[in-house]
Amino acid sequence: MLRKRLLPLALGLFVPVALAQEAPGLLEIYALAVDEDPRTSIARHQVDVSRYQKNTARAELLPQASISMQFSDNEVDYAEERPGQTSGSYDGERYAFQVRQMLFNWSTIANRARAAKVVDVREAELLDAMSQLSVDVAERYFGVLLADDNVRLLEAESELVEGQTRQTEALYERKLVSITDYLDTRARADQVRTDLIEAQNGADLAREELSLLIGQPVAALAPLRADASLPELESTLELWAARALAGNPALVGKQEAVLAAREGVSQQGGRHLPTVDLVYSYQRSDVGFDNLASPKRDTDYVGINVNFELFSGGATSSRIREAWSNYYIARDEEEAVRREVLRRVRGAWLNAQSSRKRIDAAALSVKSASTAYEATNKALGLGAARSADVLNALHLRTRAERDYQQALYSYLFNWLSLQREGGILDAADIRELDSKIIAG
Repeated sequence: MLRKRLLPLALGLFVPVALAQEAPGLLEIYALAVDEDPRTSIARHQVDVSRYQKNTARAELLPQASISMQFSDNEVDYAEERPGQTSGSYDGERYAFQVRQMLFNWSTIANRARAAKVVDVREAELLDAMSQLSVDVAERYFGVLLADDNVRLLEAESELVEGQTRQTEALYERKLVSITDYLDTRARADQVRTDLIEAQNGADLAREELSLLIGQPVAALAPLRADASLPELESTLELWAARALAGNPALVGKQEAVLAAREGVSQQGGRHLPTVDLVYSYQRSDVGFDNLASPKRDTDYVGINVNFELFSGGATSSRIREAWSNYYIARDEEEAVRREVLRRVRGAWLNAQSSRKRIDAAALSVKSASTAYEATNKALGLGAARSADVLNALHLRTRAERDYQQALYSYLFNWLSLQREGGILDAADIRELDSKIIAG
């Protein structure tokens, strides 16, 4: 089941991606991150290790065959020879073949079941790592776009402020504006330049954060489409919480870990039970008891070996108590993850709802701020406003546009986070989101 859920996150992502291209999109960046991110690489190797361990545990249930050969140079020296006893030396050979089939060994049987559960745990952890990676990529991708938008807005504001500053300087030289208005204009120009430097640094840092995921530097990214179609926030909070409890990969992994720990208790408890093996052996030898010479002979043996541990110094009881402690730890970890998943689901849902409302509110704010700026600019031409009023209106328009972009990216990020917590995020979602909102 988990393996089937892993495939949609991996298949279809191996597209040719070269960051030399002008502006890769979200899907291309995610495909690179899947190949380069150390966390998912470690998780994949852990899955491989668990599968090998499962194969090892299964092998212990199958027949075990061995062959041995012994070649010796034997020397017998009697201190006092008697009739039939002669000192001497001779070469010896012994060949043996044995097949052993376990008939009953509860520790081995339970270990096979435990190993199978561990595979499920590791696959769930890989699924969790890959889905978390998709959210991390989206967060940092959108972070770069938001930082670039901030730079773009401040560059536009800076250009307008510089023009307004030159105009105010000319008017001041002609004694047509007050020194206060002139100084306010210069102060605002200086502040915008400072904000722009900080914004450019923020954009560089955002790119560094994204580069950490893909292992190489990034330049320009494909921006949002002008006609971007935002994904709808479907269902209710209760339904999303139910989805998370049923399919969140981190929670599923902890649930499988509880089952694996319970099998570990059963495995250690099996040491109190007898083991039964069916054994067949064949031997050809010319060496007898105490390395005495003997005619060549063949020996066949078929038997059932029963072993029952009577006392091991308390080691078995200690192992059982240790296994129970690991089981209780696994249960507590499952409960902790369950609570954390529900907290994140509620947070993502509420933040997505809030961001969706903020998008609409911010769009109206942008329209109002733009209208106010245009009106103030006209009022300046009629002598009914100061240059500082125009710059303040311009600043409010820039801030409104930035708030709109923040709300937009916040909604997209929280929408993806909700899909991830619900355990339904896959490559199809990323591909669809990329096609609907990213300019190709």
